Amino acid sequence: MVKNKNKEKPKYIKYLNRLLILIVICLISLIVLKGNPNLQEKVYKTVFQNNFSFAWINDLYEKYFGSSLPFLKKEEVEVVSNIKLEYEKQTKIKNGVALTFKDNYAIPATSRGIIIFAGEKEGYGNTVILQRPDNVLVWYSNLDTIGTSLYDYLKAGDIIGEAKDNTLNMYFQKEGDFLNYKDYI
Repeated sequence: MVKNKNKEKPKYIKYLNRLLILIVICLISLIVLKGNPNLQEKVYKTVFQNNFSFAWINDLYEKYFGSSLPFLKKEEVEVVSNIKLEYEKQTKIKNGVALTFKDNYAIPATSRGIIIFAGEKEGYGNTVILQRPDNVLVWYSNLDTIGTSLYDYLKAGDIIGEAKDNTLNMYFQKEGDFLNYKDYI
């Protein structure tokens, strides 16, 4: 009897390998940081005092290793959305743009990234801030409802929420500076 050499490994073996790689990366990082106080300070400043792109780290990890927690994912079913941001009118506002929509329009994310803020922001109303892998922050403000949570990882087309009074205010920011919205919508 001839054995099939091309047998695929069971899924849990793949998941265990990914989890083991994640654990090894974390342990090596902690060992290196523990032994070097100067590096500890630099890492602390980079992560906690600067705009650090966790979305970029997530993309990099998924590119080479797949999902960081694959066992939490649902069975190979992925909802694909091709909803694009379609608006009737745009009006320039201070530091951004106001977009006018039809009634009850569900606002899609314009790009992929991680949600770093979701809630009430003084002067902006209900706001969701998405951090893209290129470290650009996309602000979706004047929302009636928020359809996402803090630290959710969204793909372009995933629903952010619903605009209040059919108007969404969008801002694009990088390293504290507001960017020209025309480059992003």
